[in-house]
Amino acid sequence: MQISSNINLPMRVQERLLNMGGMTVALFLAGIYFSTAIALVASIVVGLIWLLSARFVGLTTVLKRYPVAVWSLLLFGCLIVGLAYGTAPHDEAIASLKKYRELLFIPILLSLLNKPRYRDFAWRAFMIASLVSLGISFLMSLDVLETPSYHGPSLKSRITHGIFIGFFAFYCLHRAMDEEGSPRLYLLLFLLAVFNVFFVVEGRTGQLMVLLLIVLFAVQRLSLKACLWACLALVIFFGLFLGFSNKAKRVFEGIENTQAYMQEKPEQADSSMGQRYTFWKYSAKLIAEKPLFGHGTGSFAEEYARVAQGEKLLAQHPHNEFLFIGVQLGLFGLIPYFGFLGSQFYESRKLPNREKWLAQGLLISLLITSLFNTPIYDHTEGHWFVVMIALCFAALESGEKAGIAHA
Repeated sequence: MQISSNINLPMRVQERLLNMGGMTVALFLAGIYFSTAIALVASIVVGLIWLLSARFVGLTTVLKRYPVAVWSLLLFGCLIVGLAYGTAPHDEAIASLKKYRELLFIPILLSLLNKPRYRDFAWRAFMIASLVSLGISFLMSLDVLETPSYHGPSLKSRITHGIFIGFFAFYCLHRAMDEEGSPRLYLLLFLLAVFNVFFVVEGRTGQLMVLLLIVLFAVQRLSLKACLWACLALVIFFGLFLGFSNKAKRVFEGIENTQAYMQEKPEQADSSMGQRYTFWKYSAKLIAEKPLFGHGTGSFAEEYARVAQGEKLLAQHPHNEFLFIGVQLGLFGLIPYFGFLGSQFYESRKLPNREKWLAQGLLISLLITSLFNTPIYDHTEGHWFVVMIALCFAALESGEKAGIAHA
């Protein structure tokens, strides 16, 4: 995609800036996996390159061609409007708004990833960062590397690690189906990633992601008969996992917590799932109070404390992106968020096959994570999803037949 500019920069200067931008986006993506500081610095450099290379002049063109960018800006705009009528103190409201700043990066990244070689840098960064994260996780599980007590055998939390490695498994499964490259190597990496998610880190969000992404892969790439066989194999695998693996205890804990919470007098509210159900119950009450415009940006913690009097545990967010946006902005904010999600599905069908399949996998991953966490609000997950979404959709209307770098 060529973006016109009314600001004439010397061709060599612009080319160097854009090459630097492509490499910086790759550094930005890798930094998300390992270092918040590196990711922050890289994001600032990305913004500066966008300005210095005059890509901002083509913003209207980007918005016309990429609806996902429009919806991301609309959602951020709604959060700005929510500052005007919220009940939260000004500093808390601004702090909450800043948590969603990654939404602004989608049009910026789309304009900097408009050429295949720039996307190649980012895909290779994704591949390398995923492999390193996976390797470090295995080394931690073997006590070769020190394991942080909170995170377990991973650099990030169980949830974040499960998202990263779960999607990496999906990516490798698609690459294993390609005729070129090293399909056996990617199949091995897929198996290692699945083993890591189910038997090493044990994050339930990542496990659910892997199961649904494998089903999605079967629907995308296999014949009906092969798809049914794949689903049967998946059911057998999960049944054996539940029946014979001591690593399935967190799944059973979730089921038991749910059953306990559904009793007339809920029990085990201190469990992770019990806490989520409590957060969701009071969030629904808050949405019912102001369903159209919500309580304002950054208002959740204060409003939750008001309606959840007597509860032992207060919350900064409800571990559900839909409810979080609903409490703050009501339908005024939920409509752009649903538009943001819906545009990804609709526009993904126009992408070259490989980006289409991966974009749909990202959407499934974002939906699952949004049900149990706040991925756009959270720093690491939010930035990762934004970069990966832009990386897939930058191939829109490019006319390419295949756009994934051959790592």
